[in-house]
Amino acid sequence: MTTLTYCTNVHPGADLAEVERSLATWTVPVARAFAGAEGAFPVGLWLSARSATELAAPDRCRRFGEFLAANRLALATLNCFPFGGFHAEAVKEAVYRPDWRDARRVDYTLQAARAAARLAPPGAVVPISTLAGAGRVDGGAATVAAIGANLGRVAAEFARLEQETGRELVLCLEPEPFTLLETVADAVAFFEREVWARDSAARRGFVAAGGVASAAESALRRHLALCYDTCHQAVLFEDGGAAIARLDAAGIRIGKVQLSSALRTEGAAARAETLAALAAFREPRWLHQAFLRQPDGTLTGHLDLDLGIAALAAAPDGAELRVHFHVPIDRANFGVLATTRRDLDAVAAATRIRPPAVFEVETYTFPALPAGAEPRALVAALVAELAYARTAIGGD
Repeated sequence: MTTLTYCTNVHPGADLAEVERSLATWTVPVARAFAGAEGAFPVGLWLSARSATELAAPDRCRRFGEFLAANRLALATLNCFPFGGFHAEAVKEAVYRPDWRDARRVDYTLQAARAAARLAPPGAVVPISTLAGAGRVDGGAATVAAIGANLGRVAAEFARLEQETGRELVLCLEPEPFTLLETVADAVAFFEREVWARDSAARRGFVAAGGVASAAESALRRHLALCYDTCHQAVLFEDGGAAIARLDAAGIRIGKVQLSSALRTEGAAARAETLAALAAFREPRWLHQAFLRQPDGTLTGHLDLDLGIAALAAAPDGAELRVHFHVPIDRANFGVLATTRRDLDAVAAATRIRPPAVFEVETYTFPALPAGAEPRALVAALVAELAYARTAIGGD
């Protein structure tokens, strides 16, 4: 059965006390407005490294579980992409650090996963989304091998936790522009060469962490998967339906689909008006990678929105810019700017045959929307997004 939720990284959550305040302030009202009084509302929880460390204490984890139960909330999935400081004044490329070459990323992920294995309902499948390796790097085989080995170590611990607790934990690499894995083709190549291959670093890491060599491939396929973010792949102009088909053909598990929309320019809009509208979305906190497609199909990437705006200003008529700025998924446009909602709809339709364990709405940028675009009430805005998502995935 597929679960629909939203990601709480839209709310502050530096430590566990702040997580609890955010859940009580926003998530509980969202749950009541969207789901009504029946059952527990599934939570897409962002845990910082600090919160995950706090939950390593059994008593604190028990009390947090009691808090969830008292508020009729149930852990459905974790977002372990941002290590911490996600609501700092300036995040930008720091969101990629530490990456999967670093033992701190491994420790953080395992602490969060152990907490999830205690907090999630019995028999649950818990997708845990994470950075796809590292930010785009010039590193060669040594970088990829270090990442693969650490992923193998995590898979070994996830297999052990499933035997111990009955909860199936799935680490889901999340491709994103300007990371090691950007495209679906990148992801397929990585899984085939660096995870499943007989001599892969992931297999060696799995065995080094206590996994049985003969069980390595099945465990890696079970516990390492993909998080498909519809905004990220739309920014790269990937065809969502074809991307899902390619992942299915390659045998790569899609543990979670994050339902999100990007900004895009409309070719018919006046150039000056479009540039002014884009400029209103410049903000200092998060990274907003932008990709420009020329009329001849040539694609160029730009690390942040300022660079994308400059590229569009110099581009010929007919060029289209897409921007990694998560905008509310129930919106089709913001004035002269459109969104990639159609791409979201295409992915939702493509996954109906083999749906992921979790669909998660992920619009964390509400605090950064420009004047006139922000919602009047966050709870109502999140409920509207969930309602749109439910229709898109065929829940109505």
